[in-house]
Amino acid sequence: MSGITGFCNVDGRPAERALLARMVQAIAHRGPDGMGHWVAGPVALGHAMFHTTPESLRETQPLCMESTERGGVCITLDGRVDNRRELRAALASKGCAPRTDTDAELVLRAYECWGEDCASHIIGDFAFALWDGRQRKLFCARDLLGVRPFYYRYDGRAFIFSSELRPLLETPGFQRRLNRGMLGEYLCNSIARRDETLYQDILRLPPAHRLTLEDGVLRISRYFDFDPGKSIRYGSDEEYAEHFFEIFREAVRCRLRSQTPVALWLSGGLDSCSILGVAGHLVEQGEITDRQLTAYTLAFSHPDADERAYVSDAAGMWRFSACSVDSDGVPVEPLADDIERNQDLPDFPNLSPWKGLCNKASQCGSRVNLWGLGGDEWLTGDETHCADMLRGLRFPALLSLV
Repeated sequence: MSGITGFCNVDGRPAERALLARMVQAIAHRGPDGMGHWVAGPVALGHAMFHTTPESLRETQPLCMESTERGGVCITLDGRVDNRRELRAALASKGCAPRTDTDAELVLRAYECWGEDCASHIIGDFAFALWDGRQRKLFCARDLLGVRPFYYRYDGRAFIFSSELRPLLETPGFQRRLNRGMLGEYLCNSIARRDETLYQDILRLPPAHRLTLEDGVLRISRYFDFDPGKSIRYGSDEEYAEHFFEIFREAVRCRLRSQTPVALWLSGGLDSCSILGVAGHLVEQGEITDRQLTAYTLAFSHPDADERAYVSDAAGMWRFSACSVDSDGVPVEPLADDIERNQDLPDFPNLSPWKGLCNKASQCGSRVNLWGLGGDEWLTGDETHCADMLRGLRFPALLSLV
């Protein structure tokens, strides 16, 4: 993931370049491929670049369409657009065809075409902030599932945002005050509030929401929601299965768009093996090669937990290479060190072995990782069965898991 950060002085004070530089430097680890700064009047946007897709190699951010403060539109984006073909066609039909093939320009053109409704036309993982110099407003949005982070604080004088907490914590005048309610939810492993953080006065933009700051007024609204009255009816189970496979196939295909081999975190379960199977079909149909994906799996010392034989058979069936990582050899970072580094709620200790997979894939050159996280919640009959929640219109319970 790349990193975004910036601020807007609502009281009209000129933006300090030195402050923006410090904020971008605080997320420099997210951007090994370069850092960008843009300042115009009271607004400052920053970017830490991490190249993942072929198009990102030709991308420079923040991306501005015009250089003048009052006439230009400038964006800083952490994300990727997965419905590229459909979006480009829709933009072209509206006379807003992009001049380049970068994701940042696709999102910027979508804003120029549909304004604040642009996020509802984008499928993918994204968080972005966009300054519209013509209307003197800041517009921000986050993807449907909240895959990309977006933190912010607003005190009436300045709006400050970032992909991580640290740039917000280190801005002048901020006093750290613990949000005890959020800490309690974390310790209970049941985070229900989607807008709060570990700190008072710092918030998260919820998934599927957009934010507008104009004339000092902050507006937040949802741009997508489930329609309980909408249903798809077919005459046979085969037709449902065919439709599902069509959607699932496209979901896997577009996420294999990478400038390096894609890493698949593979286990013996149905979720990640289903991704592997669809990727195998794409190889058979000539849309990708077997060198575009490598499977990585954890090796456990206990025989009942060791899935390497199953993983080897699954990968071999589709002629993908597989690499195992010894889970006992993955160092577990003390939680105190994790908290000190990120200044945020840490991952639970049992996720440490998965970090070992990520590190191994990164060492082998992969910058895009796929895994089946969430598949069990959707498809199995446990207490967090998302499909049952959706069918029963239990939206608060369902959204609390996002």
